[in-house]
Amino acid sequence: MNLYKRMQVENAYQNSKKLRQNLPVNAQITLVGGCFDLLHVGHIHLLKYAASLGNLVIVAVLSDSYIRSYKGGVRPIISEEDRLSLLASIRFVDFAYISDISTTHPKTLKFLQPDLMVFEQSPTNDLRMNVRLKNIFNFSPKTKILFLPRYKKENISTGSIISRIQDIES
Repeated sequence: MNLYKRMQVENAYQNSKKLRQNLPVNAQITLVGGCFDLLHVGHIHLLKYAASLGNLVIVAVLSDSYIRSYKGGVRPIISEEDRLSLLASIRFVDFAYISDISTTHPKTLKFLQPDLMVFEQSPTNDLRMNVRLKNIFNFSPKTKILFLPRYKKENISTGSIISRIQDIES
């Protein structure tokens, strides 16, 4: 079996139902989600922190269609399958799956019942974060929430990387 197939079998899943079937019984879960398009040090900062908390780290890799619904037609740059493989290969990630809905969608929360969720602190998403928190409190009330300060060594995001590349090419 080639490495890609072995990695797919071990810890990368096409959806949360397949993931759930392969989780250890009574696993303590830390759930992290996002696009993870153009993987960068800010993503690693988040995943390393999540892994330091001692639970199994599950990453919900948002699907191409879900990302296009709020970022527009040119994103994501990297396909969901490739992003899933990248995330599943990172040592801080125990399991990864593709998700067509947010990690704070009621269906996700009811189904996975994470023990802990980690979010990056962002001053620009207060309204969106309030909706997320309300969903967590309503649909997974035992879930603890931690906020990680944004990676500070450099101002990095997928959007800023794309802008820098466009500047170089023009």
